[in-house]
Amino acid sequence: MTLKNHLLENTETFIAKINEFTDSQFNIKPDSDSWSAANVLEHMYRSEFGIPRLFTGETRQLTDRQPDAYLPDMKKRFLESDAKMQASGVILPTEGEKTKESLIEKFHSNRNKIAKLIDELPQEELCLKFKHPVFGYLTRMEWTHFSIIHSQRHLKQLERIQSQIQ
Repeated sequence: MTLKNHLLENTETFIAKINEFTDSQFNIKPDSDSWSAANVLEHMYRSEFGIPRLFTGETRQLTDRQPDAYLPDMKKRFLESDAKMQASGVILPTEGEKTKESLIEKFHSNRNKIAKLIDELPQEELCLKFKHPVFGYLTRMEWTHFSIIHSQRHLKQLERIQSQIQ
């Protein structure tokens, strides 16, 4: 499967899980220290909305490592651990009620922009506009995989939320 197809399939899986929440369940938090499905979706969008600009910003050829070198660490940190992680800054969800359709549209539209750029730009180039807070500068390939891996982690979180509020 191509990276683009993997991203698009992951996007549809994530949206399908979000759509399992009714409109009345979408903003419900299992407890005061947890996120709602709305918070999770907004966090996913906020953590990825800059990727299209990152992909079209300054880059350079990678010379000191493989273009997918950080993938094992990403998978280990985000998929093989149930340890709670703390989001901060601009990727935190905002307060208040959210509309499911609007957030889905934003998330889906941004993922489609990323998918289009996968076809247009070399995936092996290092993006220099922004450092990932954990891994530093990443290639376009690694940023795309990060989006997929990050959403796989949050799919598990959505399943927990779903079981807790039903």
